[in-house]
Amino acid sequence: MRWNRMCVRIVLNNVLINVPGIHLKNWDRMLFLSAAILCGSIVGAIGYTPAALKDQIKNLPGIPSNYESNMFSGYIPVTEDGSKQLFYWYVESQRNPDIDPLVLWTNGGPGCSGLSGFLTEQGPFRPTAGLLLTLNTYSWNRISNMVFIEQPVGVGFSFAKNLSQVEFSDRSAATDNYLFVKGFLERFPNLKKNDFYISSESYGGHYIPTLAKELVVRGDVNNFKGLLVGNPLTYMPYRDYGQFSTLANHQLVPKPLWDRYVELQCHYKNHSGECGDIEGEMMTITKGLDPYALDFPVCLDKALSSGRDERMVFARSISAASHYFPESYTKCEENFTEAFLNNPQVKQALHVRPDHSGVWGVCNSVVEARYNKEDVNREMMSIYKFLIDGGYNLKILIYSGDNDSICATAGTQQFIWDMGYDVLEKWSSWKTKDGQVAGFRVSFQGKFF
Repeated sequence: MRWNRMCVRIVLNNVLINVPGIHLKNWDRMLFLSAAILCGSIVGAIGYTPAALKDQIKNLPGIPSNYESNMFSGYIPVTEDGSKQLFYWYVESQRNPDIDPLVLWTNGGPGCSGLSGFLTEQGPFRPTAGLLLTLNTYSWNRISNMVFIEQPVGVGFSFAKNLSQVEFSDRSAATDNYLFVKGFLERFPNLKKNDFYISSESYGGHYIPTLAKELVVRGDVNNFKGLLVGNPLTYMPYRDYGQFSTLANHQLVPKPLWDRYVELQCHYKNHSGECGDIEGEMMTITKGLDPYALDFPVCLDKALSSGRDERMVFARSISAASHYFPESYTKCEENFTEAFLNNPQVKQALHVRPDHSGVWGVCNSVVEARYNKEDVNREMMSIYKFLIDGGYNLKILIYSGDNDSICATAGTQQFIWDMGYDVLEKWSSWKTKDGQVAGFRVSFQGKFF
C-alpha cells in the first residue's frame, strides 16, 4: 500500500510555500523569489563535464560587475540525430548550487520563450533601454539553480532542421521536454542529487502537468519532486469565465452587460450569437489596458511596441513603496529584452548557432498557429488528478494573481474547487514581515493509497 500526502495550494496575489530548500513569493501575477536570509554568492566545487564547460558564459555584454554565479547556455538535442534541439540558459544558485534545488522554467503561449521569463520576470537580471543589465532583487536563483528553456522547437533560438514537418502538440512538447531534462542532467550530472521541480505560467497549465506525467510514468528522473504553475490555463471554459468575470469584478465593464452574460450562462456555452457579442463588447471597452496586468500602465511608445501586451513586473513590494507604481517599474521592458537578445555580441556570448536566422521574438506566431487546437481546448483536470491520486508523492503549487485577466484567478479557483479534494488548511490570509495582508491561500488533501 502506497501512502501519498499531497498539498495543492492556491493563493491570491502573493504566495508562500514550504518546500525543502525553496521559498516562493508571487507579487500580482508575476513571480519573484526572496529569502529571509541570503548568504553570499557561493560557487561550489563542482566537476563540470566538457560539454558543460563548452556552454559556460564568460563574456555576456552588459552584465553587472558584481554578479558572480556561474552561467551556461547552449543546445540540448531531443533527437538522436540532433535534428531537433532546445536552447537553454542555466544560472547557478547564488546561495549554494551544490545543494539548492534545480527548477526548470518555461513560458506558456503556446509558443513563447522561457527567456522572456528569465529577462522580464524571475531571472537574476533584466535589460534596460541601453542594453545594460540590472540585478533583480527577487531573482529565483538567489536560492535555487534555475534552467530556462525555449520550447517547443522553433521558439526563440531552439531549432529543427525540418521545422515545417514538426508536430506541435502537448504530447510532442512533453516528450521533447522530458528528453531535454534527461540530456540536461547528463550534461550537468552533479544536479542529479538536487531536488528537481518544474514550473511555468499561463499555457504552462498544459506544459507542466503533461511533462510531470511523462516524468513519473517513465520513472527515471529520480530527483523529480514536484511542480508549480502560475495563472495556469487548465480548461478553456474556465479560462473564459475567469477573464470576463475578472473584468466585471474589477468594475471595468457595466453591470448590466455582466448580468446579461451570467443570465445567458455564456461561460458554459459556445461563444456565438449574443454571448460572442457581449464578450466582444467587453474586450472593446477594455482594449486600452494590458490584459495580463490590468492595474499597470502599458508601453505607449509606438517605436518600441512589439505588437503584444507586455507581461508586467512589479519590481518591489507595494507596502514598501511610497506610491503605487515604483520608480523602477519599466513599461517597455519586454521590448528591451528583444533588443538585448538580438544583439550579435549577446548571441555570440550565449553560444547561439551561427546559422540562426531571423529575429528573436518573445513568441513564435507560426508555432502558435500550428499548435494542435484540440490540445489547447482539452481539459487538464484529469492529468492533475492522475498526479495527485497516483501515489507519486509530489508537491504541487498553483498560484494566481488577480491582475491577469487572460488566465485569471477566478478560473483557477473554479478549476481547483471543482476537483473536489478535501480541504486540509482552510482559506486564510498570510502576511508580509511587517504584518500587512499580502494574499490568501488554501491547501487541499491528496488521496491516500
